[in-house]
Amino acid sequence: MSNKAFRAKKIKSGAWFVFAGLVLAALIWLAASSGGGSVASGNPRAEITPAEIDAGTVSMAAGKITKTFTVKNAGTGDLVIDNVWTSCHCTTAYLIIDGKKSSRFGMDKMSTFQKIGAGKTAELEVVFDPAYHGRDAIGAVNRIVYLSTNDSTNKVAQAVLLANVTR
Repeated sequence: MSNKAFRAKKIKSGAWFVFAGLVLAALIWLAASSGGGSVASGNPRAEITPAEIDAGTVSMAAGKITKTFTVKNAGTGDLVIDNVWTSCHCTTAYLIIDGKKSSRFGMDKMSTFQKIGAGKTAELEVVFDPAYHGRDAIGAVNRIVYLSTNDSTNKVAQAVLLANVTR
């Protein structure tokens, strides 16, 4: 093979790799811009109601209390909740979607991928243990449950639980 023929073959081979790279890049871009195919297109919107619940006076002697928030996807695309966690070990949470209750989420126990369809709602069940911190931990408390979402205007939605802990 002549030197000229070898260079022509090398150029063709290089052009093929450049073309293949461009096609691959285009496919990756299309997959990313369409949400990877796992989430319907549109704009999700996370709404938690009420935003805050005041549980009032909570007695350690009475034990744990449970309060429920509504998580609504008021948008046009699937709302993805890729993490749920709490502000303190005394508080845990469960996400209930289509009647299926998630595993327990807490300060250290974070969640797995959850999805709420456009226009659908879920329940966020929050459990507060007023005795968790011991006998002397009385007074006003402010506990938060965080939901990491794909809502571009509300990346970390919050549900707030207030209480006044007594013995």
